Order: sequence, then C-alpha cells, then structure tokens
Amino acid sequence: MLTNDNSKGVKGLASQRGHQLRRNYLFAFLILVIGFGGLLGYDLYFKPYVLSQTVVKVKVAEGSFLPKNYELKTSDLYLDSVQTKDIPSGVITDISQVEHKVTNVNLTNGSILTASLVDVSDLEPQRDEGIFPIPKEAIYAINGSLRSRDKVDIYLVEGGTANQARSSGYGTAATGNENLGTAGSTAGTGAGETQPAGPARMVFLTGVTVNYVRTEDNNDVLDSENGNTNNRFTSTGKVAAPELKLKKGDGELLGQYLEQGKKLWIVRVE
Repeated sequence: MLTNDNSKGVKGLASQRGHQLRRNYLFAFLILVIGFGGLLGYDLYFKPYVLSQTVVKVKVAEGSFLPKNYELKTSDLYLDSVQTKDIPSGVITDISQVEHKVTNVNLTNGSILTASLVDVSDLEPQRDEGIFPIPKEAIYAINGSLRSRDKVDIYLVEGGTANQARSSGYGTAATGNENLGTAGSTAGTGAGETQPAGPARMVFLTGVTVNYVRTEDNNDVLDSENGNTNNRFTSTGKVAAPELKLKKGDGELLGQYLEQGKKLWIVRVE
C-alpha cells in the first residue's frame, strides 16, 4: 500500500507533468498563431507591397487586341500590382506616361506596358513626318556619343569649304554665311567680334529627334550590349550615320541641299 508520503509524491509528479503539458500546449498555440500571422503578413503586406510594384497594363475586350500605331486612351489603361520578379525592364508605372502615346506593337489584354511597346519618346513618325537616313558621305561632323532619342541641331556646311578646312586644319577664315546660333541663342557674332576660323556654316534645323544611330555595318550604336544607359563612356560601335525624324518638307529641302554638295554638321543638344 502507498503511504501518505508516496501518495503526495505521485500527486506532485502528476501536477508537474500537467503543468508542463499545459505549457507545451501554450507554446504550440503561440507557434501556430505566429505561423498563421506570418503567412497572412506575407500574403497581405510583404508580397503585395514589398515584393511587388504597381505597373500600367492594357485593358482590352476578351479575344481582341490594340493594334500597332493605336493611340492609347485612359480607358485602355489600368494600374495593377505585379511581383518584382515578373516585371520587365523599362516598365511604365504611371498612366500619364503613356496617355495619347502610340503603340509600337499589337497589345493584348493584361499586357504590361514598357518603353519598347509604346512610343513614349515620340519616335514614330506622324503622317506629315518621315525617318530620313543621313548618308555617311554627307556628314561633316557628328558626335561620337550620339544615341537614339537624342536631340540634335543640324548646320549646313559648304562642301568645298569643309574639305578645304579639313585639309588645312581650319587654317582658313570662314566666308559666306554667318555662324548662326542654335534655337534660343543669339544669331551671328557680336560687335567687334571676328568669325572663328573654319568652314562657312549656318543653322538649318534645331531640336531634331534621332530615331536610330547606325554603325557602318548597319547595327544600332548602344552604350553597352544591354542597351542605352546614357553613360556614353563606351559604345557597341562607332557612329557612322544617324536616322532622323523630320517633317517631310524639311526632309525634301535637306535632300536638295545635299544635292548641292553641302555637308551636315550634326550637333547633340539634348
């Protein structure tokens, strides 16, 4: 038979085990709560806000699409949250960036808009415009740092004077047309100033958009193999000839000047 001392010992051991069991249940419950809380926090906050980004998508009726050269309207666009790992480069994050812009390709419902899918830089020519290639032999000088989407001013240089200046290293004083400043600047030279030595030149067009910059083997000139980064310290090729977006009337006039033997001094201004 159990004595009183043994009975008390058994009761005490049972009580201790019961306390440990309740504590284990409490720990298990806390772990369960923390686990569910973590999952909810990940799904409701971390995933949509920390690991995601709001992007602009296209809204089109099922089975339909927006065609190339379509002008986007506000009703065609909406914002959506997308996981960062699924976001392409050059993504558009603000509807105002693409309102009334023209599409470069056909777009289906839910397409994530990027700078390559929409003409955000207005590179696509309108009805009264064209993309005019400039032949290498017509260029007097051009920036080696020129890239697509740059803005340039175009000066006309007398062909014979340009060749003479090149051979003599600008040793001859300029004659003929004055050197006119770019848009927004004062044309000509000030009182008492002398025209710098060099070929006769005059401004022809200002703020012209560069659509493409080509190498001699007709490849695009980029800052790196990954694309244009605007650092301009290196390039994937040597600038040979640009393609410019011009009004058709300006393009025709430019062609006439080139037929007359004039050269083009293409100056990057933006």
